[in-house]
Amino acid sequence: MKGSLRNAGLLGKVYSAGDFLYKEFFKKKEDAEEQYKNLQPLLKITFGQSGRDSKEFIGLLQALLSLTPIGAKRRNFKRRYIDDKDGWRKLPLEPAEIPYGHWW
Repeated sequence: MKGSLRNAGLLGKVYSAGDFLYKEFFKKKEDAEEQYKNLQPLLKITFGQSGRDSKEFIGLLQALLSLTPIGAKRRNFKRRYIDDKDGWRKLPLEPAEIPYGHWW
């Protein structure tokens, strides 16, 4: 009984890690762009209600950051739009307008 529970726990950890890696490395550009279009307008609303340092606003920024591919594009996106206090204001409404090297 204990062995099967331990194996089930290990299987759950392996599944979670595999699911995370799949999502990080095999995201679809179309899905990311759709989510971006939903999240981007919420930034101004959340900023107006809660401010730049609120958990909600930071969560939105992190959600946008997670949509970018791992690597240089994510670092560039983070440096330009997340780390800069006013960088979020530069985010275009359409993800296709984000400069090369910062998005898909």
